Amino acid sequence: MNVLIVHAHPEPQSFSSSLMRHASESLREFGHTVVVSDLYRQGFDPISGRHNFTTIKDTDYYKQQQEEIYASEQNGFAPDVEAEIRKLEAADLLIFSFPLWWFGMPGMLKGWVDRTFAMGRVYGGPKLYEGGLGSRRNARAMVLTTTGGGPIAFSGRGANPAFNSILAPIQHGIFWFNGFRPLEPFIAWSAARVTEEERQGYLDQLKARLKGIFEEDPIILPPLADFPQFGTDSKQRFKVIIRRKQPVDEAYLAKVPQERARIAELRRDGFILDDVFSPPGAEAWRGFLTVRAESQDEARATLNTLPLAYNLDFEIHEVV
Repeated sequence: MNVLIVHAHPEPQSFSSSLMRHASESLREFGHTVVVSDLYRQGFDPISGRHNFTTIKDTDYYKQQQEEIYASEQNGFAPDVEAEIRKLEAADLLIFSFPLWWFGMPGMLKGWVDRTFAMGRVYGGPKLYEGGLGSRRNARAMVLTTTGGGPIAFSGRGANPAFNSILAPIQHGIFWFNGFRPLEPFIAWSAARVTEEERQGYLDQLKARLKGIFEEDPIILPPLADFPQFGTDSKQRFKVIIRRKQPVDEAYLAKVPQERARIAELRRDGFILDDVFSPPGAEAWRGFLTVRAESQDEARATLNTLPLAYNLDFEIHEVV
Protein backbone atom coordinates (compact mmCIF):
# COMPACT_ATOMS: atom_id res chain seq x y z
CA MET A 1 0.00 0.00 0.00
CA ASN A 2 1.06 3.61 -0.59
CA VAL A 3 1.39 5.77 2.52
CA LEU A 4 1.83 9.54 2.59
CA ILE A 5 3.03 11.07 5.86
CA VAL A 6 2.78 14.86 6.02
CA HIS A 7 4.94 16.04 8.91
CA ALA A 8 5.01 19.51 10.44
CA HIS A 9 7.56 20.11 13.19
CA PRO A 10 10.54 22.46 12.90
CA GLU A 11 12.82 20.41 15.19
CA PRO A 12 14.17 17.08 13.83
CA GLN A 13 15.11 15.98 17.38
CA SER A 14 11.58 16.47 18.74
CA PHE A 15 9.54 13.49 19.86
CA SER A 16 6.98 14.40 17.20
CA SER A 17 9.71 13.94 14.58
CA SER A 18 10.78 10.69 16.24
CA LEU A 19 7.23 9.37 15.98
CA MET A 20 7.12 10.32 12.30
CA ARG A 21 10.40 8.54 11.53
CA HIS A 22 9.35 5.49 13.54
CA ALA A 23 6.05 5.36 11.66
CA SER A 24 7.84 5.60 8.32
CA GLU A 25 10.39 2.91 9.22
CA SER A 26 7.74 0.58 10.63
CA LEU A 27 5.43 0.87 7.64
CA ARG A 28 8.32 0.17 5.27
CA GLU A 29 9.26 -2.84 7.38
CA PHE A 30 5.68 -4.09 6.96
CA GLY A 31 6.04 -3.90 3.17
CA HIS A 32 4.35 -0.58 2.40
CA THR A 33 5.66 2.21 0.16
CA VAL A 34 6.10 5.36 2.25
CA VAL A 35 6.52 8.93 1.05
CA VAL A 36 7.19 11.65 3.63
CA SER A 37 6.50 15.33 3.08
CA ASP A 38 8.60 16.84 5.89
CA LEU A 39 7.33 20.35 5.37
CA TYR A 40 9.88 22.32 7.40
CA ARG A 41 12.78 20.26 6.09
CA GLN A 42 11.76 20.71 2.47
CA GLY A 43 11.06 24.43 2.96
CA PHE A 44 7.45 24.18 1.88
CA ASP A 45 5.79 27.58 1.43
CA PRO A 46 2.47 27.45 3.32
CA ILE A 47 1.18 30.77 1.96
CA SER A 48 -1.38 30.59 -0.83
CA GLY A 49 -1.48 33.06 -3.68
CA ARG A 50 -0.96 33.38 -7.42
CA HIS A 51 2.34 31.55 -7.04
CA ASN A 52 0.24 28.36 -6.61
CA PHE A 53 -0.31 28.42 -10.38
CA THR A 54 1.43 28.79 -13.71
CA THR A 55 -1.91 29.81 -15.26
CA ILE A 56 -4.13 32.85 -14.63
CA LYS A 57 -7.91 32.85 -15.02
CA ASP A 58 -8.65 36.40 -13.82
CA THR A 59 -5.89 39.00 -13.76
CA ASP A 60 -8.03 41.60 -11.96
CA TYR A 61 -9.44 39.64 -9.01
CA TYR A 62 -7.86 36.68 -7.22
CA LYS A 63 -10.27 33.96 -6.17
CA GLN A 64 -8.40 30.84 -5.20
CA GLN A 65 -11.11 28.30 -6.01
CA GLN A 66 -11.63 29.82 -9.45
CA GLU A 67 -7.90 29.69 -10.16
CA GLU A 68 -7.71 26.10 -8.87
CA ILE A 69 -10.50 24.96 -11.19
CA TYR A 70 -8.80 26.68 -14.13
CA ALA A 71 -5.40 25.20 -13.24
CA SER A 72 -7.03 21.76 -13.00
CA GLU A 73 -8.32 22.17 -16.55
CA GLN A 74 -5.07 23.62 -17.93
CA ASN A 75 -2.47 21.58 -16.01
CA GLY A 76 -1.47 24.84 -14.41
CA PHE A 77 -0.29 24.10 -10.88
CA ALA A 78 3.13 25.32 -9.75
CA PRO A 79 5.69 22.49 -9.48
CA ASP A 80 5.73 22.40 -5.65
CA VAL A 81 1.92 22.17 -5.49
CA GLU A 82 1.72 19.63 -8.33
CA ALA A 83 4.24 17.40 -6.54
CA GLU A 84 2.18 17.35 -3.33
CA ILE A 85 -1.11 16.76 -5.15
CA ARG A 86 0.39 13.73 -6.90
CA LYS A 87 1.51 12.29 -3.57
CA LEU A 88 -2.00 12.79 -2.20
CA GLU A 89 -3.62 11.18 -5.25
CA ALA A 90 -1.49 8.05 -4.81
CA ALA A 91 -2.12 7.60 -1.08
CA ASP A 92 -3.93 4.58 0.35
CA LEU A 93 -3.18 5.93 3.83
CA LEU A 94 -2.69 9.59 4.70
CA ILE A 95 -1.05 10.46 8.04
CA PHE A 96 -0.91 13.98 9.43
CA SER A 97 2.04 14.12 11.88
CA PHE A 98 2.24 17.23 14.04
CA PRO A 99 2.40 18.64 17.57
CA LEU A 100 -0.85 20.09 18.87
CA TRP A 101 -0.37 23.88 18.80
CA TRP A 102 -3.13 26.16 20.09
CA PHE A 103 -5.73 23.39 19.91
CA GLY A 104 -5.02 22.63 16.27
CA MET A 105 -2.38 21.77 13.71
CA PRO A 106 0.56 24.11 13.02
CA GLY A 107 0.11 26.79 10.38
CA MET A 108 2.65 25.03 8.18
CA LEU A 109 0.39 21.98 7.87
CA LYS A 110 -2.76 24.07 7.45
CA GLY A 111 -1.00 25.92 4.64
CA TRP A 112 -0.14 22.59 3.00
CA VAL A 113 -3.84 21.72 3.06
CA ASP A 114 -4.80 25.15 1.71
CA ARG A 115 -2.48 24.79 -1.28
CA THR A 116 -2.67 21.03 -1.96
CA PHE A 117 -6.40 20.31 -1.62
CA ALA A 118 -7.27 22.17 -4.81
CA MET A 119 -10.83 22.57 -6.06
CA GLY A 120 -11.39 20.79 -9.35
CA ARG A 121 -8.35 18.55 -9.02
CA VAL A 122 -8.88 17.22 -5.49
CA TYR A 123 -12.46 18.11 -4.56
CA GLY A 124 -15.61 19.69 -5.90
CA GLY A 125 -18.72 18.60 -7.77
CA PRO A 126 -19.21 14.87 -7.18
CA LYS A 127 -15.80 14.63 -5.49
CA LEU A 128 -17.02 15.14 -1.93
CA TYR A 129 -17.35 12.82 1.07
CA GLU A 130 -18.06 9.24 -0.09
CA GLY A 131 -17.34 10.37 -3.68
CA GLY A 132 -14.16 12.20 -2.74
CA LEU A 133 -10.58 11.64 -3.82
CA GLY A 134 -9.84 9.11 -1.08
CA SER A 135 -12.82 6.96 -2.02
CA ARG A 136 -11.14 6.00 -5.31
CA ARG A 137 -8.60 3.94 -3.36
CA ASN A 138 -10.75 3.24 -0.29
CA ALA A 139 -8.13 5.32 1.48
CA ARG A 140 -7.82 5.95 5.18
CA ALA A 141 -6.35 8.83 7.16
CA MET A 142 -4.92 9.18 10.66
CA VAL A 143 -3.72 11.94 12.96
CA LEU A 144 -0.37 11.25 14.66
CA THR A 145 0.12 13.93 17.28
CA THR A 146 1.80 14.97 20.51
CA THR A 147 0.25 17.13 23.22
CA GLY A 148 1.43 19.29 26.07
CA GLY A 149 -1.40 18.28 28.38
CA GLY A 150 -2.49 14.84 29.48
CA PRO A 151 -5.65 12.89 28.63
CA ILE A 152 -7.61 14.26 31.59
CA ALA A 153 -7.13 17.82 30.32
CA PHE A 154 -8.74 16.83 27.00
CA SER A 155 -11.32 14.41 28.39
CA GLY A 156 -14.30 16.74 28.08
CA ARG A 157 -14.27 17.30 31.83
CA GLY A 158 -10.84 18.90 31.98
CA ALA A 159 -9.74 22.48 31.43
CA ASN A 160 -9.41 22.09 27.67
CA PRO A 161 -11.95 21.24 24.96
CA ALA A 162 -12.58 17.55 24.40
CA PHE A 163 -10.03 16.09 22.00
CA ASN A 164 -12.63 14.75 19.55
CA SER A 165 -13.97 18.30 19.10
CA ILE A 166 -10.45 19.63 18.50
CA LEU A 167 -9.88 17.04 15.78
CA ALA A 168 -13.28 17.48 14.08
CA PRO A 169 -12.00 20.07 11.55
CA ILE A 170 -9.35 17.56 10.47
CA GLN A 171 -11.22 14.26 10.78
CA HIS A 172 -14.45 15.52 9.23
CA GLY A 173 -13.52 18.75 7.44
CA ILE A 174 -10.36 17.55 5.68
CA PHE A 175 -10.21 13.75 5.76
CA TRP A 176 -13.84 12.68 5.32
CA PHE A 177 -14.81 15.74 3.24
CA ASN A 178 -12.29 14.44 0.71
CA GLY A 179 -13.29 10.76 0.96
CA PHE A 180 -10.52 9.59 3.32
CA ARG A 181 -11.99 7.35 6.05
CA PRO A 182 -10.69 8.69 9.37
CA LEU A 183 -9.08 6.33 11.86
CA GLU A 184 -8.78 6.84 15.60
CA PRO A 185 -5.87 9.24 16.26
CA PHE A 186 -2.58 8.14 17.77
CA ILE A 187 -1.83 10.54 20.62
CA ALA A 188 1.38 10.80 22.63
CA TRP A 189 0.10 12.64 25.69
CA SER A 190 2.36 15.15 27.49
CA ALA A 191 5.26 14.19 25.23
CA ALA A 192 7.64 16.81 26.67
CA ARG A 193 6.99 15.70 30.25
CA VAL A 194 7.08 11.91 30.17
CA THR A 195 10.06 9.67 30.87
CA GLU A 196 12.26 8.06 28.23
CA GLU A 197 10.70 4.73 29.16
CA GLU A 198 7.22 6.14 28.51
CA ARG A 199 8.38 7.57 25.19
CA GLN A 200 9.69 4.17 24.18
CA GLY A 201 6.29 2.79 25.15
CA TYR A 202 4.62 5.20 22.72
CA LEU A 203 6.99 4.11 19.94
CA ASP A 204 6.25 0.45 20.63
CA GLN A 205 2.49 1.08 20.67
CA LEU A 206 2.71 2.98 17.39
CA LYS A 207 4.57 0.17 15.64
CA ALA A 208 2.13 -2.44 16.93
CA ARG A 209 -0.81 -0.40 15.72
CA LEU A 210 0.66 0.31 12.29
CA LYS A 211 1.17 -3.40 11.69
CA GLY A 212 -2.60 -3.81 11.34
CA ILE A 213 -3.52 -0.31 10.26
CA PHE A 214 -5.23 -1.42 7.03
CA GLU A 215 -7.40 -3.90 8.93
CA GLU A 216 -8.68 -1.29 11.41
CA ASP A 217 -12.34 -0.31 11.32
CA PRO A 218 -12.53 3.39 10.40
CA ILE A 219 -14.72 5.95 12.11
CA ILE A 220 -18.02 6.07 10.21
CA LEU A 221 -19.13 9.63 9.49
CA PRO A 222 -22.42 10.42 7.72
CA PRO A 223 -22.31 10.15 3.91
CA LEU A 224 -23.41 13.07 1.77
CA ALA A 225 -26.25 10.87 0.49
CA ASP A 226 -27.93 11.30 3.88
CA PHE A 227 -28.32 15.03 3.21
CA PRO A 228 -30.50 15.46 0.10
CA GLN A 229 -29.57 18.65 -1.75
CA PHE A 230 -27.15 19.25 1.14
CA GLY A 231 -30.12 19.86 3.40
CA THR A 232 -31.07 18.43 6.77
CA ASP A 233 -29.96 14.94 7.73
CA SER A 234 -32.43 12.34 6.51
CA LYS A 235 -31.86 10.38 9.71
CA GLN A 236 -33.41 11.36 13.01
CA ARG A 237 -31.92 12.17 16.39
CA PHE A 238 -33.14 10.48 19.56
CA LYS A 239 -32.42 11.08 23.22
CA VAL A 240 -32.28 7.81 25.13
CA ILE A 241 -32.65 7.56 28.90
CA ILE A 242 -31.40 4.24 30.25
CA ARG A 243 -32.45 2.66 33.54
CA ARG A 244 -31.56 -0.64 35.12
CA LYS A 245 -34.43 -3.08 35.55
CA GLN A 246 -32.84 -5.04 38.39
CA PRO A 247 -29.98 -4.53 40.88
CA VAL A 248 -26.47 -5.26 39.65
CA ASP A 249 -25.19 -8.81 40.19
CA GLU A 250 -22.01 -10.70 39.31
CA ALA A 251 -23.33 -11.74 35.88
CA TYR A 252 -24.04 -8.09 35.08
CA LEU A 253 -20.58 -6.93 36.22
CA ALA A 254 -18.93 -9.65 34.15
CA LYS A 255 -20.45 -8.18 30.99
CA VAL A 256 -19.42 -4.57 31.67
CA PRO A 257 -16.19 -4.77 29.58
CA GLN A 258 -18.20 -6.15 26.65
CA GLU A 259 -20.72 -3.35 27.13
CA ARG A 260 -18.02 -0.69 27.00
CA ALA A 261 -16.53 -2.24 23.87
CA ARG A 262 -19.93 -2.32 22.14
CA ILE A 263 -20.63 1.33 23.07
CA ALA A 264 -17.26 2.31 21.63
CA GLU A 265 -18.12 0.40 18.44
CA LEU A 266 -21.48 2.16 18.14
CA ARG A 267 -19.76 5.52 18.61
CA ARG A 268 -17.28 4.67 15.85
CA ASP A 269 -20.15 3.54 13.62
CA GLY A 270 -21.88 6.91 14.04
CA PHE A 271 -24.93 5.56 15.88
CA ILE A 272 -24.07 7.02 19.30
CA LEU A 273 -23.32 10.73 19.00
CA ASP A 274 -23.03 11.48 22.70
CA ASP A 275 -23.12 9.44 25.90
CA VAL A 276 -23.01 10.22 29.62
CA PHE A 277 -23.66 7.96 32.58
CA SER A 278 -24.22 8.22 36.31
CA PRO A 279 -21.39 6.88 38.49
CA PRO A 280 -21.47 3.05 38.39
CA GLY A 281 -22.54 2.72 42.02
CA ALA A 282 -25.22 5.42 41.96
CA GLU A 283 -28.44 4.30 43.62
CA ALA A 284 -30.61 5.82 40.88
CA TRP A 285 -28.24 4.98 38.02
CA ARG A 286 -29.04 6.48 34.61
CA GLY A 287 -27.45 6.59 31.18
CA PHE A 288 -28.14 9.32 28.63
CA LEU A 289 -27.43 8.82 24.93
CA THR A 290 -27.97 10.86 21.80
CA VAL A 291 -28.29 8.51 18.85
CA ARG A 292 -28.74 8.82 15.08
CA ALA A 293 -31.12 6.39 13.36
CA GLU A 294 -33.75 6.07 10.63
CA SER A 295 -36.53 5.49 13.15
CA GLN A 296 -37.28 4.82 16.78
CA ASP A 297 -37.64 1.14 15.95
CA GLU A 298 -34.15 1.05 14.43
CA ALA A 299 -32.77 2.90 17.45
CA ARG A 300 -34.33 0.40 19.83
CA ALA A 301 -33.17 -2.60 17.78
CA THR A 302 -29.60 -1.33 17.82
CA LEU A 303 -29.70 -0.59 21.55
CA ASN A 304 -30.87 -4.14 22.10
CA THR A 305 -27.52 -5.36 20.74
CA LEU A 306 -25.83 -4.08 23.91
CA PRO A 307 -24.61 -7.03 26.02
CA LEU A 308 -26.44 -5.66 29.08
CA ALA A 309 -29.69 -4.87 27.25
CA TYR A 310 -31.46 -7.71 29.07
CA ASN A 311 -31.27 -5.61 32.27
CA LEU A 312 -31.80 -2.17 30.75
CA ASP A 313 -34.90 -0.17 29.99
CA PHE A 314 -34.60 2.29 27.08
CA GLU A 315 -36.82 5.38 27.10
CA ILE A 316 -36.47 6.89 23.60
CA HIS A 317 -37.52 10.40 22.59
CA GLU A 318 -37.14 12.06 19.20
CA VAL A 319 -35.35 15.42 19.44
CA VAL A 320 -34.67 18.23 16.98
